[in-house]
Amino acid sequence: MSKSQKIKRNKLEVESKYAKRRKAIQFPKAGFNKNNGDCACSDQTEPDHQLEKTQSRQDLDEIHEDKVKESPKVSSSSRTSELSEFPAARPLIAPTIVHVSRPDEVEEARKDLPIVMMEQEIMEGINENSTVIIRGETGCGKTTQVPQFLFEAGYGSSHSNSARSGIIGVTQPRRVAAYATAERVAYELGLNLGKEVGFQVRHDKRMSKSSCSIKFMTDGILLQELKSDFLLKQYSVIILDEVHVRSSNTDILIGMLSRVIVQRQKEYENQQKAVLLGKNVSREQQIFPLKLVLMSATLREDFIRKLFGEPPIIEVPTRQFSVKAYYENRTEEEGDYVEKACKKVLKIHKRLPHGGILVFVTGKREVERLCRKLQGASRELMKRSVESDTDEVSDIDSVEDELEGYSHDSETESEREFFRDDNRDSLCQDTPGLVDGTVAEVVGEDGGIVSPKAGFDSWAGKSSLCCNSAGKKGSFLGALHVVPLYARLNAEAQLTEIEKVKEGERLVVVATNVAETSLTISGIKYVVDTGKEKVKDYNSNGMETYKIQWISKASADQRKGRAGRTGPGHFPFDGVALLLKFYGIFQNKISNFPFPTPPEAGAVDEAERLLTALEASDTNGRLTPLGHSMACYPLRPRHSRMLLTIFQIMSKQKNRARANLVLAYAVAAVASLSCSNPFLRQFEDIHTTNHEIVCSDAPFEHSNQEKLTKKKLKETLKVPRERFFNPSSDALSRAYALQCYETSERPVEFCNDNALHPKTMEEISKLRKQLLERVFEQSGVSGGEKEFSWSYGGMEHVERDWRVSYDKNPLSLYEEELLGQSICAGWADRVAKRIRGRSSSVSSDLGDGKVRAVRYQACMVKETVFLDPWSSVSNSAPEFLVYNELIQTRSGPYMYGVTRVKSEWLVEHARALCTFSAPPTDTKPYYEPLTDQVFSYVIPAFGSHLWELPPFGLPMNKFDQFRDRVKAFAYALLQGQVLPCLKVVRKCMAEPPGNVLKPEAAGRRRVGNLLEKLMRNKIHNCAALRQVWKENRMELHPEFLAWFNKSFQTSSFEALWSLMLREVVLE
Repeated sequence: MSKSQKIKRNKLEVESKYAKRRKAIQFPKAGFNKNNGDCACSDQTEPDHQLEKTQSRQDLDEIHEDKVKESPKVSSSSRTSELSEFPAARPLIAPTIVHVSRPDEVEEARKDLPIVMMEQEIMEGINENSTVIIRGETGCGKTTQVPQFLFEAGYGSSHSNSARSGIIGVTQPRRVAAYATAERVAYELGLNLGKEVGFQVRHDKRMSKSSCSIKFMTDGILLQELKSDFLLKQYSVIILDEVHVRSSNTDILIGMLSRVIVQRQKEYENQQKAVLLGKNVSREQQIFPLKLVLMSATLREDFIRKLFGEPPIIEVPTRQFSVKAYYENRTEEEGDYVEKACKKVLKIHKRLPHGGILVFVTGKREVERLCRKLQGASRELMKRSVESDTDEVSDIDSVEDELEGYSHDSETESEREFFRDDNRDSLCQDTPGLVDGTVAEVVGEDGGIVSPKAGFDSWAGKSSLCCNSAGKKGSFLGALHVVPLYARLNAEAQLTEIEKVKEGERLVVVATNVAETSLTISGIKYVVDTGKEKVKDYNSNGMETYKIQWISKASADQRKGRAGRTGPGHFPFDGVALLLKFYGIFQNKISNFPFPTPPEAGAVDEAERLLTALEASDTNGRLTPLGHSMACYPLRPRHSRMLLTIFQIMSKQKNRARANLVLAYAVAAVASLSCSNPFLRQFEDIHTTNHEIVCSDAPFEHSNQEKLTKKKLKETLKVPRERFFNPSSDALSRAYALQCYETSERPVEFCNDNALHPKTMEEISKLRKQLLERVFEQSGVSGGEKEFSWSYGGMEHVERDWRVSYDKNPLSLYEEELLGQSICAGWADRVAKRIRGRSSSVSSDLGDGKVRAVRYQACMVKETVFLDPWSSVSNSAPEFLVYNELIQTRSGPYMYGVTRVKSEWLVEHARALCTFSAPPTDTKPYYEPLTDQVFSYVIPAFGSHLWELPPFGLPMNKFDQFRDRVKAFAYALLQGQVLPCLKVVRKCMAEPPGNVLKPEAAGRRRVGNLLEKLMRNKIHNCAALRQVWKENRMELHPEFLAWFNKSFQTSSFEALWSLMLREVVLE
């Protein structure tokens, strides 16, 4: 049977199935089927969906597997992984169908989706296999329809006592995609968002625990759930959508799920054996195999085979719209590609039929530049149109004449070659010559294309672009409605702006690569691709560099309308390593974890060194109690270490009257350091690399008025920035700005008045609240480390102190230093020391000529680094500081998010990075009452540059130092440092207490007897003394008596002894 015949047959089957469903939903409302005791929803008032048994077990076993086997696009070869051990043991269940009531327009729209015709093949594949791959181009409907297929087949019915009773979990790579898809699926199923269909993202959650059947979430949320429930028992199916959007979370999830599937299968088989032996298993204890569905447009099967054997691959037919691509014959490595993109847009606008234009550039700066150019060109064009109406009308066929300087590829026969494994590498190498200046023209029904974004169209039909002009011939000389789109803009607000296109205007969306996978913009017919992208690159020294580079061929196809995959990259591995250690995968086993793409050995070693520096793991690579507590927070290891350090510091403070305010600021600082800088234009203009200068050598076109406005804006920004600045820390400056933001009555106006980015401030605020909730959740966990829990007030007390409005920073200098220590603990390996001497002058694009930048030497970087001139710490330029980011700009590496630290903090909180010399000969051990320990001075050297720090006292814990510890404690005891009552009677002693430290005095009776008795009882601190006196209150009585003159012995010593005993007990 030919492919066209199969598609026609499937379409007839779908139409027949729709007819049956329409007839079924005319039955009386039935939210609960008493005949089989199963239901799709706990709320009986919900409309028109019930579970119905439709086939016998024999029918299920006789599923037409020949359809899958006959199709060349569905692989059925034998498995090679350990999943092959469990190919046949499946639960014996009767298949069910949940009837749903969809809106009529949804029913009609679904008929045109290619994936609907594949429902039978998809469900057969999922029912008969533990893992299934669904591959289909953007726009085929896989994101919204596959969860609906599963729901209608009975999956996600939490009230059904079967293998399908668990929730249908669907992950998305971005938060906006998770929310929008959940909203769309709920609408199409006629269900309520927040009940049967729910979603959960980082700062938002709307779902019902009792009635949720389909849950959309980001991959990070599912990863956090694995910490508390490794087997994911509440889920029956997990769908990983957009798998080609590779991230660390996605890779860990895929590796973890490959283990979870096997373990769930084993648990199920063991449970079935127990049932056959007569054991009763309650419903809460029942466990069933887990189904995994991987969905993507282009996906490399090699790592899938490595982890899952040979899962079936179900291909969904392509969309029914042709795509034409036009390429530059000549590729220029250097040149102003933004200027070229502007010219291409104007040519399309003048000569091609009506339709939206999507333009891809690299970053915010280029987006705004191109928007200004296009807006100016649009005004000029409209002005000329009014003055003269002599423009000739050109036919649509003239596009070939206009683009005669380009080579043409119809993307038909050749597209098969693009995704063959043996040609993939060579095509990526040829990318620069293929993608520069690409113009993709999509010809089809009005507004009917899906632009290069994620495979769902939740805003379809909402744009005014689809207005009787698709087939219109001739020129289009209306105004351009130019809309910028990049990550820091509110996506929903931009989509609203897109919908404001007036009649006769042409939409132009200028976007970064956020438009590749995050959003669907209806009405786009032309895509102008510069073939460039800006990426953040990490090196082993922790320095970040923003690079402008060519995109891959797959990314070019994705931008054109076909989802692609990202290329290889580098990212910090410390968070991944901490998570794997939390799961029990230690240093010598990380390489055995089933990564889809194993990390480089150097990245693993670097992560191990960082975790050791943060004291999260010991020298054997195992998690410390601190590291275990750090892994419980949804943060990078640095941020969680900072948060837990403030717990440790505050537990040692005697005055805790303002402890809740200190905690509030610590959480706010963590949240602000986890997000981008909220102060406007603090990174802009200077944040440009040498590569970008080469690629964008054309200067900005600014009028005198624009230059004057820009200069005035910079002067205006200084005033609000200085209001929030804390001279000791950028992090505390951001925290104070956040406090003022949350206590203001009009947050948006507050941001506008104080040069703060509204979206970033909202993001930080949500994260602060989430982290504060997590702090008290973890503090209430039984069995948790008390040292890493907060016990000085409830969440309401912290919020009460935080919500007080202050005209200036409310923290005292001492409290700022406590918070500075916690920041130092989290960024201890990112320390920089000031280079004394003449500061170097560096050039920037700030428009202010030369700026004076203070030079520093970073402990992990060989070259000189510079302090950000916009930093609140720049005026004081401290000797030592820690930085949040080190970014390579065209003027050199700059430190951002800095905090002043003291040298003693480095030794206290980053001891793993210090080397210690022998103690100086002229120093003696000393007792510290606050910690109840004896310390010895050493000379520390910090970091790879071995910066010599002032003498520092380290605890004396070695066995061979025991006699010296006893001597130091005896001296402190007689001095009154341990028992204050002895201070006032030192003048009555027979000899000075300092004699116990002199070697020659050891032969004296009173000195020798006291030291001998202390050593025999192992008394080297107050705690040991207290324990001895609890057992024998007269121990050491004669030894202390001998230290006083005879008159005091007879008159006052017994009263002093009683006071000494009371002080030890009270202590």
